[in-house]
Amino acid sequence: MGEINDQFKEQQIMEWYEIYYKDIYRFIFYMMGDRQCCEDLVHDTFVRAFTSYEKFESRTKVKTWLFSIAKHLVIDEIRRRKRKKVFSLFANDPEIQSSFNIEQYIEHRETIERTLEAIQQLKPDYRLVITLKKVEECSTKEISEILGWSESKIRKTLSRGLAALKKMDVLEGSEYFEKTF
Repeated sequence: MGEINDQFKEQQIMEWYEIYYKDIYRFIFYMMGDRQCCEDLVHDTFVRAFTSYEKFESRTKVKTWLFSIAKHLVIDEIRRRKRKKVFSLFANDPEIQSSFNIEQYIEHRETIERTLEAIQQLKPDYRLVITLKKVEECSTKEISEILGWSESKIRKTLSRGLAALKKMDVLEGSEYFEKTF
């Protein structure tokens, strides 16, 4: 019986991997800015999903649950490093697709690069909320479920994170990013 259960779990996790790999990869990449670390953490996210499968509650969305697992792994990694990481630019990496329009990306590349580098310098809480809200386009409610915070705390943290980005002068002078962020 346990073997059938493990086969079912493995099949389910592989299915989720196919569906959510790019989302989880992009989220972790924006948080860490390190391709190798990203691959490891994406792998660890799905391994943890397999080992914690029984804890998954169908009342939450699979994607939300996977983001929650990834968030914990990212925070652990950030704590382990305890030093600022220089953002490695992904340039023309076809694996990383984002919601950015390619023409706008080319037109506003320098601003985008500065913004991504600045996000890497933010406190982990700001980085989490900005990445989930502005990059992954999660709703405040979804972010609340992922982080286990109140929606009010999400809004305050987002506001403070965006203010911190503005203080770095990253968002100034870019109509595209002022609309997006």
